[in-house]
Amino acid sequence: MPAVPHDIAIGFILLPLAVLAALSVLMIRRSRSLWWVVAVMVGWMALTSMLALSGALAGFESGQPRIPILVLTQLVFVIWLAWFSGWSGSLAQMSQISLVGLQCFRIPVEFLLAELVDRKLLAVEMTFQGGNFDILAGATAVMLAIWLQRDGEESLRSVVLGWNLMGLCLLTTALAQGLLSIPYPFQLLYLSVPTFIVASFPVVWLPTVLVPIAFLLHIVSIRRCLAERIGTPEQAES
Repeated sequence: MPAVPHDIAIGFILLPLAVLAALSVLMIRRSRSLWWVVAVMVGWMALTSMLALSGALAGFESGQPRIPILVLTQLVFVIWLAWFSGWSGSLAQMSQISLVGLQCFRIPVEFLLAELVDRKLLAVEMTFQGGNFDILAGATAVMLAIWLQRDGEESLRSVVLGWNLMGLCLLTTALAQGLLSIPYPFQLLYLSVPTFIVASFPVVWLPTVLVPIAFLLHIVSIRRCLAERIGTPEQAES
């Protein structure tokens, strides 16, 4: 397994911690009962870091898709949490400015990925230099948050909904490309550099922490858009 350069590792440690801290503050401010979600996410970060540091995720030749299993497990959790759980209404009460604006973390993610490409640790196809345009979601999140601050949510519901659908498409495409290019025996996508690096700490937090958080923010934002069309989030939940 290639080692993650120290400067890039610092970025992949600080960014997920900062994003989770910001999301935790937003959730607990809305409902103190959401503290358990924060605890689950912190525990998940600890688990994935231990698996990566122990080398358990690097057994590509075994044929066991451990990284995809971890990613899909967390995605199922955030989808349930944002749409089907009893706390989905509380989450949907977070402001659209917060839900949209926090997605700006996808900008530094792309620059960290570009640094990995420069060190020959990641395929250029996984970055904005090679056709991965997920950075657009982060850049437009900043502009949309400013627009929401100026004009309010009511007049921009359709815009926010469309932006979320675009962001989900970009995110899903990037995630699928990354997972399909991991060098398992059943690897389906062959890029210029196999995606070994996602099994290393702290890069493992990209697919197992940051990507699920991005999905969570999109889904909660969409639920808020739809809830506002039929009433308050509490009415939509009941």
